[in-house]
Amino acid sequence: MPAPVAPSTPTLIPPGERTILSLRPSPWLILFYRGRRNLTLLVLGLATTWALRALGGTIGVSPAWAARLFFGLLGVLLLVDLLEWANRRYVLTDRRMLRQRGILTRTVSDVPLERVQDIGVVRTLAERLLGLGSVGVSTAGGPMVPSWWLTVASPQECLERIRGAIASARAPAGRGPGVVEIVRAPAFLAVGLVGGIGSGKSEVARLLSGHGFAVVDSDAEAKACLDRPEVRERLVEWWGARVLGAHGRVDRRAVAAIVFNDAKERARLEALVHPLVRRRRSDLKEEARRAGARGVVVDAPLLLEAGVDAECDVLVFVEAPRARRVERVRAARGWEEEQHSRREAAQMPLDEKRARCDIEIVNDGGLEALRARVERLAQELGREPSGRRRQID
Repeated sequence: MPAPVAPSTPTLIPPGERTILSLRPSPWLILFYRGRRNLTLLVLGLATTWALRALGGTIGVSPAWAARLFFGLLGVLLLVDLLEWANRRYVLTDRRMLRQRGILTRTVSDVPLERVQDIGVVRTLAERLLGLGSVGVSTAGGPMVPSWWLTVASPQECLERIRGAIASARAPAGRGPGVVEIVRAPAFLAVGLVGGIGSGKSEVARLLSGHGFAVVDSDAEAKACLDRPEVRERLVEWWGARVLGAHGRVDRRAVAAIVFNDAKERARLEALVHPLVRRRRSDLKEEARRAGARGVVVDAPLLLEAGVDAECDVLVFVEAPRARRVERVRAARGWEEEQHSRREAAQMPLDEKRARCDIEIVNDGGLEALRARVERLAQELGREPSGRRRQID
């Protein structure tokens, strides 16, 4: 799930660039940004008022007047900080990171993604307690700027989205939505599967395994990560023993109930699990390569949203009618249509997913029909890409 999205800021975005994230800092920035100054002024005001009361008015300055002066000044400064917060915008496009700030004079700074040398999250103790953090950036030849994006919610998720955008920006030129620009078909092909919930991605992956492809099931790997001791300990630290089942293993249903209804908790879980899944996915791909596989099929629930497409050579969209998808998840997972709609609405729109894929395969019939289409898909994957979007129906 993306970090909180602010109202769109089209004037910030250069023509032709696609917005990936558009957000503003957390309102806590109002207190944190100049927190030391505000705290100093507050303590000084309280101390001065107390001292004047202790003196009993002998120096001709009333405690009430001093309190009004100090706290009035503090109020004005907080109002300025509020305006500063309201005028800050952070935007990530497919080509750059942007930052807008300023009250009377607006300034816009940007860092092209291809120039980013290092990126990280800086978190104070207060920010850690509140699930916040600042994204720091350094460019080639330049120092780390630890406060490029100040006090954002879900900072680890922002970091993952930025890293995915950087990887995509550094991919070979010419690859855009719906186009494969490979000089020749690589000896080892990474195929990413994309589609709606219940479209049959896992079945397509299983059938492709019969054509020399190894399957990397990121969903299964993410579930396996929950049983790792260090992950289990962290989840109990966050949410208590309610996330454990009768045998001491993580209860995935309990975890799902927590994160599905809370974007911050979901982002925190993803920031913990996604790096582990990414490393495991890399290991599995290398194992498949050494074993002589034709390639790997990456079946990940949020492949595009998590930036996993940067690891793929070809993206395949699995198309299925909505009624068929709802029917499948009802049979497999017990979901009703409303639950299916709610979960799908939380993902990237299907039209956008489809537009970003290179090949579309239709799964609107039975297993034998799909088997025949997957066979044609396997043949298509072995051909030189034509630069045109291809459909298998």
